[in-house]
Order: sequence, then C-alpha cells, then structure tokens
Amino acid sequence: MNNHDKFSKENTILCGLAFDNKDNHKRITTGENFYVIGGSSETHGNLVEKVMEFTEVIKKYGKKLDDLSEAEYYDVVKEICAQNEKMYWFYQA
Repeated sequence: MNNHDKFSKENTILCGLAFDNKDNHKRITTGENFYVIGGSSETHGNLVEKVMEFTEVIKKYGKKLDDLSEAEYYDVVKEICAQNEKMYWFYQA
C-alpha cells in the first residue's frame, strides 16, 4: 500500500488564503471544515462569508464536504460566486 492509498476524504477542508493585509494584524478563522487565513479585515470577512455559504449550500443538498465529487464541488462554487468575483477555487482529490 502506498501513501496515496491511505488518503481519506474524511479529512477534507476548505482553506481560504488572502494576502492583501497591510495592518500586520494576524487573522485566522476556523470552523468545522475550514480555515481562513490572512487578508485585510474586509477580505478576510468576505472569505469567511463565502466558506460559510459553501457549507450551507452543501447542507441544503444533504451532502458533506467529504462527499462532494469534483463536479459537485464546482457546481456549489458557481452557485455562491458572482461571475466577475476575484476569488479562486481549487479542488484537490
């Protein structure tokens, strides 16, 4: 068994990173299945809001983050993000 075979989706998290902080305040927010790190007060707040929206949408569909396929993940992202929003979402399986 190699290391990839040991991978478990039960440890899936959303991680939000922002780098526009100019006040040197260290912002870290964690939840049941997410971490949001860095950013200005506004950006950090926006990231937390999007992660919380993501969590609510998957609950609405009766899913957990660990259960989402790549296609479902991006469907949720499309549902919560405006077309021209400056936010990047990646999926790692």
